[in-house]
Amino acid sequence: MKKFFLFLLLTGINYSFAQTYQPSWESLDGRPVPQWFKDAKFGIFIHWGVYSVPGWSSKGNYAEWYQQGLQTSDTARQRYHKAKFGNRSYYDLANDFKAELYNPDEWAKLFEQSGARYIVLTSKHHDGFTLWPNKEADRDWGFKWNALDVGPKRDLLGDLFKAVRKTSVHAGMYFSLYEWFNPLWKADKEKYAMEHAWPQMKELINNYQPDVFWTDGDWEAPAETWKSQEFLAWLYNESPVKNKVVVNDRWGEGVRFKHGGIYTPEYQPELDFEDHYWEESRGMGYSYGYNREEDAWDYNSTQSLVLQLIDKVSRGGNFLLDIGPDEHGKIPPIMQERLLQMGEWLTINGEAIYGTTRWKEHAQWSEGNREYKDRSGDMLLKITINPDPGYAVKEIFYTYNENTNTLYAIFPKYPANKKLLLKGIRLPSSSVIDFLSLKQSLSWKQQGDDIVVDLSDYDPNKIKAPYAYVLKIGSYGKFSPKPVIKVNYENGALKPLIQLSTENAQATIHYTTDGAEPGPASAVYKMPFSIDKTSAIKARVYRDGYLPGTVLEANVKTYAWKTAVKGSFQPGIRYRYYQPDKNINMKNAFAGEPAGEGVTTNISVAPKKRTDKFALEYTGYIRIVKDGIYTFFTQSDDGSKLFIDEEEVVDNDGDHGTVEKEGRAALRKGFHKIRVLYFDSGGGNELNVLMQPPGGTKQQLSKEILFH
Repeated sequence: MKKFFLFLLLTGINYSFAQTYQPSWESLDGRPVPQWFKDAKFGIFIHWGVYSVPGWSSKGNYAEWYQQGLQTSDTARQRYHKAKFGNRSYYDLANDFKAELYNPDEWAKLFEQSGARYIVLTSKHHDGFTLWPNKEADRDWGFKWNALDVGPKRDLLGDLFKAVRKTSVHAGMYFSLYEWFNPLWKADKEKYAMEHAWPQMKELINNYQPDVFWTDGDWEAPAETWKSQEFLAWLYNESPVKNKVVVNDRWGEGVRFKHGGIYTPEYQPELDFEDHYWEESRGMGYSYGYNREEDAWDYNSTQSLVLQLIDKVSRGGNFLLDIGPDEHGKIPPIMQERLLQMGEWLTINGEAIYGTTRWKEHAQWSEGNREYKDRSGDMLLKITINPDPGYAVKEIFYTYNENTNTLYAIFPKYPANKKLLLKGIRLPSSSVIDFLSLKQSLSWKQQGDDIVVDLSDYDPNKIKAPYAYVLKIGSYGKFSPKPVIKVNYENGALKPLIQLSTENAQATIHYTTDGAEPGPASAVYKMPFSIDKTSAIKARVYRDGYLPGTVLEANVKTYAWKTAVKGSFQPGIRYRYYQPDKNINMKNAFAGEPAGEGVTTNISVAPKKRTDKFALEYTGYIRIVKDGIYTFFTQSDDGSKLFIDEEEVVDNDGDHGTVEKEGRAALRKGFHKIRVLYFDSGGGNELNVLMQPPGGTKQQLSKEILFH
């Protein structure tokens, strides 16, 4: 056997044994993201289905959730539906989903011209209507509920995949695990998962062999119900796409941002996952599905979309931009225009996007703050501006191609004085800086630790697609990776043991424990160490011939015992319910008088009196049965905070989809104060609070431990 491996080594044959993945997160999470996806950077999401017939929601909501609002308590949708469709049900609208103008070859051509490298089509959304012929859809609903037998009378998904595969674009699909009103789902979730969802997923994988399989609707049941780990093990080990398919993280309640494949925030530009591959999705306006209520000013400009792409790529992620075709199969012209304009920019500057990675610094920061927000009010970019009037532009993003050792500096505004300052960069005198817009080399000079680049006069006849500009710095940028930190509280210790590591044995790690920036003169890490008080740990990797790496920053906490309180306690926890009239956030949600209050046995969104835009405050006591360090979790859509004995333990604030955050507290046996704040700003809503005892499993707070 040794001679066999020596033969392979000497002959240069690339040989590897296929890994077998086990149905456990520990094993599945070890599967690498396929390289084609990490190089692709830009994809197009397509939300298209029966909901495209009404194609409507009030601004700020998802139009593809039309049926859910129509059949629950969304009075705006109900009024719209009554006026437009009379007494016809949502299911009747499938007959109007004609797609008579659908030309998949034209779609595919547009996608390729946009510069996108992959697409993700909704094979089935939460209404259960399938864009491919499927017997489970018809059987469980009791009537024809697929695109081949009703409405378009064609395999919409198959036709698009055939067209896209004539181009350089990868074909992928979205699949909703659950369906709002499916009778089998409502009767037996586990039976639905195995007899409806699993056959559909396997049919899609085997028959269409997608490059991306993007699941959703995960929040209604745990991964154990969906048998997600078992499905992924089959997908990775046996399926026809086992070596190329990309999956996401939406495989069950509480799984998102923790397990699965790529992490998938939506309309959450503030989220960053430096240590895990990710992709942010969003529509051009407020909605994924086509919404007739949105106006031109509700759509992001092309420059805004280009900047969002740059921002994601500079931070090591992908951008999945959604379009919503109408019921006729036409992509709205404003969406086509945005895609074509993005494609024009990528034709000129694409080498700064495709195949790049996050550099040691993803952006150039200076004094002062400027915030760029998109049309929906979400934060797009938070930029720092140097007040020095000599350099009018300080917003610079970096991407890096490690294969060619090339650094790219991308700036969205052309400086009036035609000079660009790149901070913290020292170049050999022979270095060449090219301006991609003009395909010409620029003059530059070293100024201390910075360089100043002389740009040419701005000529609109020569500079096309002026949404952002790119400088290419050749043979520069090789850097050491950020170190990895592990913090262990062994055997319930209040003080942690800290371990630092880097992948290269020739590199050294320098660190500080007082929040100071680590440098070559800082302490050298040699072995795990402990701290006596909560500290800001900073560390950096140094290696000869490489630029110093990015600074690792971690606030590491030491714990002090919280003493139990004494008193007379009654079962249940108190709540106060609020319905603010203005946009809701953590700061204003709890002002004024509550719209309701009472005592309940669990912490959830159950006391709500309307479908969205409300807040809840829970106050009471939690009973701890033995001393120990307890971990608390909140899973919330949108923001939540948890306090124990008046100290903030979990901060899960923000306007976001379902996100789980955690924190710890050292608690003595007995009763401790607990307070939970939650707000919903629109869209879906969810609140779960869980606790993990030392050495135990994570469980929802039960009525047996909640008191007031």
